[in-house]
Amino acid sequence: MFAKSLSLVVALSTLTTVSMLTNAALVISGTRVIYPSDKKNVAVQVRNEGTTPSLMQVWMDDGDANVSPDKSEVPFVITPPISRVDPKVGQAINIAYLNNNLPQDRETVFFLNVLDIPAKPKTEAGQESNYLQFTFKSRLKVFYRPVDLKGNANDAPKALKWSLAANQLNVNNPTPFYVNIATIRTEANSDAENLAGDGLMLAPFSSKAVVLKNANINKIYIKSINDFGGDNNLEVSLTH
Repeated sequence: MFAKSLSLVVALSTLTTVSMLTNAALVISGTRVIYPSDKKNVAVQVRNEGTTPSLMQVWMDDGDANVSPDKSEVPFVITPPISRVDPKVGQAINIAYLNNNLPQDRETVFFLNVLDIPAKPKTEAGQESNYLQFTFKSRLKVFYRPVDLKGNANDAPKALKWSLAANQLNVNNPTPFYVNIATIRTEANSDAENLAGDGLMLAPFSSKAVVLKNANINKIYIKSINDFGGDNNLEVSLTH
C-alpha cells in the first residue's frame, strides 16, 4: 500500500555517492477530462516517454489534494489503479461512473491524480549507491457533464456578468458550466498584473470577487481555458 500520495520517496544506502532522479516520464494526453453523463466510461491515455519502466498509481478526489487513495470517496472506479508502464508504451486509464446521484442541472468537478514512480536506477554488480528518487504527481480536473444541460461549455465565458463596486471586481457565472479563468488583465497583450492570481475556477451559478489596487478601469481582458486545454480570449467592458 502506498503511503498517502507518495509525493516524495527517499531511498538511502550505505555508500557516499548521491544521485538525483528528477525526470517525469509519464505524459498524459490532455489537460482535463470531460465525462458526459451518458457514457459508461471514458479513457485517458498515458504514455511513458522515458527510458525506464514507471509504476503508475491513479486515483480520484473531490477537491482534497492531500487525500490518500484509500481514503478518497468519489462515485467513480478507475482501472487499473496501479500498473507498470514500460518505456515508449501507452496505457489507458478507464474511468467509470458508479451511480446517478450527482446533480443533473449543472456540472460537478473532480480531480484525477496520476502518480509516476520511476524505476530504481541500475548499478554495477555488487555495488550500491545513495540516491534521491522523486515521484511526480499530475492532477487533472474531471468535469462530470449532464448531457441535457442548456448551452455550450465553451460559450460560458461570454455569459459571465462582470461589474465594479468600490475596489472590487465582481463576476457572476449564471451558467451550469464551470469556467476556468487563467488571466484577468487591465491591458491587452501586455505584462500587466494578472488579477486572477493563480487562476479562478467559477462554479456553476456562483459569484466571486477580486480586490483591485486601482478601481479606475473600464475594460478587462480575460483568458479562459476551454474543453481542449486551449485559450479563449475575451474583452469585457465593465459596468460601474
